[in-house]
Amino acid sequence: MKKLKLGVVVAKIDIQQQAQGTSYLMPEPIYFKELALASRKHNIDLFIISAMEWAEQGLFGYRWHSDAWHREPVPLPDIIYDRCFFSHAKQRQAYENMLAAFKHRKGYQSFNNTLPNKLIVYDSLSTVEELIPYLPHTEPLNSMASVTKWLSLYPEGVVIKPAAGMHGKGVLHVSYQAEFKQFHIRGRNLRNESIEISFSNELNALKWLYRFKKELSYMIQPYLALRTKDQKPFDIRVLMQKDHTGQWRLTGSMARVGHPHGLTSNMHGGGEAYEPYPLLAEKMGSYKAERLLKKIHMISGQTVSAIEGHFGRFGELALDFGVTAQGSIWLLECNSKPGRLAFSEDKADSYRHAHERPLAYALYLQQRVASSQKVI
Repeated sequence: MKKLKLGVVVAKIDIQQQAQGTSYLMPEPIYFKELALASRKHNIDLFIISAMEWAEQGLFGYRWHSDAWHREPVPLPDIIYDRCFFSHAKQRQAYENMLAAFKHRKGYQSFNNTLPNKLIVYDSLSTVEELIPYLPHTEPLNSMASVTKWLSLYPEGVVIKPAAGMHGKGVLHVSYQAEFKQFHIRGRNLRNESIEISFSNELNALKWLYRFKKELSYMIQPYLALRTKDQKPFDIRVLMQKDHTGQWRLTGSMARVGHPHGLTSNMHGGGEAYEPYPLLAEKMGSYKAERLLKKIHMISGQTVSAIEGHFGRFGELALDFGVTAQGSIWLLECNSKPGRLAFSEDKADSYRHAHERPLAYALYLQQRVASSQKVI
């Protein structure tokens, strides 16, 4: 079988040279290097590409060799592994134009299908009977009047967040503090900067939220008190990946813990990763912690199957779960471009699988295509 050409696509390539001669390829320097090193063991020609490096004359990409990234001509990929985090519409359009050109020239396989915005994912999962108990009440935020209505239903407040957001950017907790007769808003803006502001007047608070939201599509949910014993926000990140046989496997789960007064536990917002069992056991006892983790892993398997049933084939998905002090489990989010920051080298098996399973699954896709061509 011919050598697999795997193109890892990013929105923009940024090389950072270090004094000792090594280089880092942004935006995921550790992950890209680990992928490149592991690709040698699997005999895969792996290169990082961007639409900004594509022209009608040919494609340039970055390969790792001699302990550094090198820009050089690369072939059209057999499989596209999308790691694009777009910062503006021009990048997305350039990416789509590049893929259209690839398809016209030779065709390619996608590692993952595209996951739509969170509202569409929520609506789809809410049709799956087994998952309904774990989905928080969610609606599109079409009017600021909804905030007032929801605050009357949920005394601890509501969370509003972008339907297409990531990394905790643009997520706000809105509450009414009756003892102070104030509307309190805290969270992060779209630049991932902390925000905290209060209003004594409801109309002023809603006007501020309207300006903050702008024209973006937002969703509203109840605020869930998902905190550790020392009042830090936390969630459980589960990484599900397909293996060399095309079957879903649990790669690992980690607890992501944020700052004491923060709203989210996202690693990009300064969160830290811990083993989930000790954290849950400290909160609710060892027996209940063990049962909760098993249940979260079971729900994860049901969720990835449901997502594929609605949105097509995926090679990996990350799922974020909240656990309340009472032991209720909530499925908070699904992510088709999961980061690896929560999986450290301390957990050797999970760390290795997190980096190598994408390559094993890419080889499986190649073999499947080759087999179908032989049958034809």
